[in-house]
Amino acid sequence: MSLRLQFLIVTVLAAVMAAGWWSYDSWGGVAEAKKARRAGTTLVLVDSVTLTDDRITLRLVGTGKAVRSAALHPAVSGEVTAIEFRPQQRVRKGQALIRLDDTHQRLKVQLADVAVTEASRQFQRMQKLAPSGHAAKSRLDVAQAVVDTARIRLQQAKAELRDRTIFAPFAGIVGMTGLNLGDRVTDGTMAVTLDDRSEIIVEFNVPEAHAGKIALGDVVAVKPWAQSDQLIAGTISAMASRIDRTTRSLPMQASIPNQKDQLRPGGSFEVQIDFTGKAYPQVREVAVLWSRDGAYLWRIRNGRADKVFVRMIRRDGGRVLVDGPLAAGDLVVVEGVQGLRLGQKVKTAPFKAGIPNAGNTSGAS
Repeated sequence: MSLRLQFLIVTVLAAVMAAGWWSYDSWGGVAEAKKARRAGTTLVLVDSVTLTDDRITLRLVGTGKAVRSAALHPAVSGEVTAIEFRPQQRVRKGQALIRLDDTHQRLKVQLADVAVTEASRQFQRMQKLAPSGHAAKSRLDVAQAVVDTARIRLQQAKAELRDRTIFAPFAGIVGMTGLNLGDRVTDGTMAVTLDDRSEIIVEFNVPEAHAGKIALGDVVAVKPWAQSDQLIAGTISAMASRIDRTTRSLPMQASIPNQKDQLRPGGSFEVQIDFTGKAYPQVREVAVLWSRDGAYLWRIRNGRADKVFVRMIRRDGGRVLVDGPLAAGDLVVVEGVQGLRLGQKVKTAPFKAGIPNAGNTSGAS
C-alpha cells in the first residue's frame, strides 16, 4: 500500500470521529455529563456541636502541718529538775511540762510575800492614826506607796518563779525531748515540740493560670501519699495575696479534719481541685483536621462546606473542646472529609458511632 493511500485512510477516519463527537456534543451528551458532575453532591456524615463546660481537675502536691504547732524553749537558763510528760502524750493547755531548779525563786516569793504583809500592817496602822491627828497625811501616803511597791515585787518574784517551768501554751500532743534530768539549758535550747493535730493544714501552690478560679471556702479532695486509698474532703482556708515571682504560682492552704489522729504533720499529700471553666463547643475528635495554618473542621451551612479554624482546648473521651466561631447545633463533618472544598455542595446524613459508612459516596441532588 502506497504512502499516499495510508495518509488518505487516516484522514478519513479522523474526520469520521470528529463528526461523531460533534454530533454527540450537539445532542447534549458532554454538556449533560458536565452538568451532572456540577450538580452532583458529596455525601458526608455529620454530628451536631454541643456547648460543654470546661471541667478542670488540678492535681497538686502539698505538705501537711498541724493547725497549731510550737517549739518550746525555756524562758531562762537553769538546771532541769523534772520532765513531766511522755512522748506522744496528749496534754491540756497550761499543763507543766519541764521544770527547772527554782529554789531561789521560791525564797524570793516568800520574802516578797512577807514584805507585802508588813507593809499592809503599817498602812492599816497609819489609817487608824490619821483621823485623830497622831499621823500626818504624808506618812499615810508613804505607807500606801510602800504597800504598792511590795505588791509589785511579789508579782515580779512570782513571774520569775513561773519562768522556771515550761507550760503547754495550748492543748495538743508533745513530741520527744533530748533533755535529761540535770541538764543545763538556756533560753536558746529547744526543749520539746507541741502540735495540735485536730486538723491538718496542707500547704500547696496553684499555677498562676488557675489561681483566680479558686476562692476561700472552696472544697478540695486531699489524698495522703501514705494512704493512697483514702480521700479526705477539705476546704481552702487561706491563700497568699500575690503570685510568687519565682514559681509563678499562688501559695494556698487547705484544712482537713484529723479526729482519729491518723495523719502526721510533715507528711505529703495529693490535692485535687475540681472547678468549672468557660463553656466551649464540643465536637468529635475525628472531625478535627490539621493543616499548616492550624486545626480546622468542616461545618455545613446551607448545604455547603465551610472551613472553620479552631483552637484545641481539651480532649475528653473521644471528643474535644475547641475554641472557634461555632454555635450549639452547628453541623460538622465527621466522615467524608476527603476531597471537600470550600463552598462545595454536600448531602448530609447523621453520624452513628460504631457503624461503618462510605465517606465519599456521590449522589444526585
